Amino acid sequence: MKTIALIDTHQGGHHLTYLRFFSKSLLELGYRVMTFCPDPPELDEWIAYNCPKQAQLFHAFEVQEPEPSRFPIIGRLPQPFTVLERWRHAAATIQSASSKIGHSPDLVFFAWIDSYLSHYLTHHIVDLVFPYSWSGLYFQPCLQVNGRFLPVRSGIIGHYAVFQSSHCRAAALLNEDVAEELQSKIRNPVITFPDVTDESAPDINFSVAKQIREKAKGRKVIGLLGSLNKRKGLMTLLEASQQANAEDWLFVFAGPFFEQGFLPQELMRIQSIIKADPSNCLFHFESVPDGPPFNALINECDILFAAYEGFPYSSNLLTKAAVLKKPIVVSKAFCMGKRVEKFKLGVTISEGNVSECIEAIRSLCQQPKSNNHQLQPNYDEYKRLHSSEELSNVFHTILESL
Repeated sequence: MKTIALIDTHQGGHHLTYLRFFSKSLLELGYRVMTFCPDPPELDEWIAYNCPKQAQLFHAFEVQEPEPSRFPIIGRLPQPFTVLERWRHAAATIQSASSKIGHSPDLVFFAWIDSYLSHYLTHHIVDLVFPYSWSGLYFQPCLQVNGRFLPVRSGIIGHYAVFQSSHCRAAALLNEDVAEELQSKIRNPVITFPDVTDESAPDINFSVAKQIREKAKGRKVIGLLGSLNKRKGLMTLLEASQQANAEDWLFVFAGPFFEQGFLPQELMRIQSIIKADPSNCLFHFESVPDGPPFNALINECDILFAAYEGFPYSSNLLTKAAVLKKPIVVSKAFCMGKRVEKFKLGVTISEGNVSECIEAIRSLCQQPKSNNHQLQPNYDEYKRLHSSEELSNVFHTILESL
C-alpha cells in the first residue's frame, strides 16, 4: 500500500476544508494518508466520522510554521532562505512522523505550496534538503499589474522554479487560465484541480441564520460572507447598502473583520456605518465554521457578493453558489469573472463600482420574472467540475505513476 503525505502549516479558512477532502479522497482511493497541520485533533475527528472504514489508515501529525531564521548582524534572512528553511523543516517533520508509524511517504502533497516557493530559489537547492517525491497546489500563480491579468513570471529563478525538480510529479493549479502558460515554462506536468468545497446540508438552526431570517422579514438578502477585508470588496457593498436603503433588501456581512489595508478615512466610514446599525444591514464579525453553519448563511441569502478587488484567482465560494444554487456578483475578467459568465452563475461588475453593484443586485432580484435565457445558470455543470469525484480523478492522474 502506498503512503501519501499531505502538509499545510495553515488551518484557517479554506485550508482545513481542503485538508479534509484531500485526505478523504486519498483514503477512498486506497492510500495510507499522513496529514500534517497545526491542529491534528480537528482533522482526526472529521475523518473518523466521515471515513470510518479507512480511519485506521489515517495519521495526523502537528506541524507549525517554522520561525524565520535570524543571524547576528544580518538579522532576518531574505525570503529564499526562509522558504528553504520551510522545506528543511517539512522534511524533518515528515521523517520523524514516518519513524513513528513505520511508513515513509511515496509522495508528499503540499496543500498550499505557495509558502514553499520563492524567486531566486532553484530546485537544485531544494533537492538537497527535501528527498521525497512531491507535488503541490499553487494557489496564486499570477499577478495583477495596472488592472491587467499577467501570467507567471518567466526565468530560471522565477517564483515557480522549484517545479523543475526531478522529484516533482506535477504542479497543480486551481486557475485554468494560467495552466498552459505555466506548462510552457516547466518540464513537469501541470494539472488543473477542482475548487472543492464542503457540501454539507445547511444547519437551519444555526443562530446567525436565524438572526438573518428574523431581520429579513421577507426581504431579499445579499451576503458578503467569510473574512471581511478590503480585497473582498467590503467598501463597495457597504456603500451599496447605504445608497440602496430604499430598496427592499437586507445586506449581511458575516465573518471576521480585518482593518489592515484600509485607509484611515475608509475605516472611519466603515465604523460610522456599523455604529449607525442601519435597518437594512446585519453585521456578525465572528468566524463562521465551514460546513453546515457556513452553508446555512449561504442558504439564507438570495444573492452572494464576491466582487473581489485585485484578486485574479479562484474562489470556492463559486462552488458554494453552484451547490446551493445562489446567484453571485463578482468582478469582471480574471478567473472568477470568466467562470461566472461562462456558466451564467450571476452578474459581473467593475471592481469597486457601487452603481454597477446596485444594478447587478436589482437585475438578479428581478431574474425570476425575466424571460431572458442568457440569465439561466448552469449550476449543475459547475458543481460537477468542482466536485469531490473530480478531485479523486485528478489525484489518480498524479498518483498513477508511483
